[in-house]
Amino acid sequence: MTTADKPPETDVEAEMRLARLNENLAKLDGLSKRLTTALAQRRQTDLALNGPAPEVFLKAAAAYLAEMMQNPSRLVEHQVSYWGKTLKHYVEAQQVLAKGKFLAPPDPFPADRRFQNPLWETHPFCNYLKQQYQRNAEAVTTAVNDMEVLDPADRKRVDYFTRQIVDMMSPTNFLATNPDALEKAVATDGMSLVQGLENLVRDIESHQGDLVVTLADQKAFKVGENLATTPGEVVYRNPLIELIQYAPTTPKVHKTPLILFPPWINKFYILDLKPANSLIKWIVDQGFTLF
Repeated sequence: MTTADKPPETDVEAEMRLARLNENLAKLDGLSKRLTTALAQRRQTDLALNGPAPEVFLKAAAAYLAEMMQNPSRLVEHQVSYWGKTLKHYVEAQQVLAKGKFLAPPDPFPADRRFQNPLWETHPFCNYLKQQYQRNAEAVTTAVNDMEVLDPADRKRVDYFTRQIVDMMSPTNFLATNPDALEKAVATDGMSLVQGLENLVRDIESHQGDLVVTLADQKAFKVGENLATTPGEVVYRNPLIELIQYAPTTPKVHKTPLILFPPWINKFYILDLKPANSLIKWIVDQGFTLF
């Protein structure tokens, strides 16, 4: 059954939807207060561990400004070009709307998987927002790419931070300008917003005010059953590492043991989830002592 074929909503159904919406709005209000409380519990951390130090940002900004000061005419050229394209886009959008039936103006930009929702093409506001964002991104990127005298290190910094800022400002990252999120919120009477905020609050509360996103079900794994299943013994420990020894399971043992350094981005047990796919288990079954 298509949307057009669906019978109109009855008064009772409308009242029930409104009641669910009001209930979820009340939940959002309560979650917002919990979020404020959780953020207030944040502990003082070493700023050096939070990402690039402030001087890295300052170096990148200083390098960009120095380049612009050396060639101000190029900055003006980029600004005038951007203003012209923005004004033309606005006029084209107004002309399309004036025709009475919206047809998306030609899109000169390559396909972007972030804008797969049909509303980005069929809804006047969404389409204008998408194309204007793409023009903004093009203007910023072009201005950065056009710099000539930056040394390689400064150029990499400026390029990196430019990409981060451009991607961060995508309309898909904001509820009010993301048709996928808005459609989901309407279809669920606001429950999708409640669930999303609950996840955020839970992650912040469980880490004393820091945002550490939960990537897996914390109750899905149990050591010795479906995680770290191969018997081993910690033979050395310091504040940085633990050294685990695994004994061979064969009658004959290789004279030379093996030492394995798992990737530091993962815990060691990524190599020892269960016997069927455990690299640790396979090595000791070959007669090796493993550290």
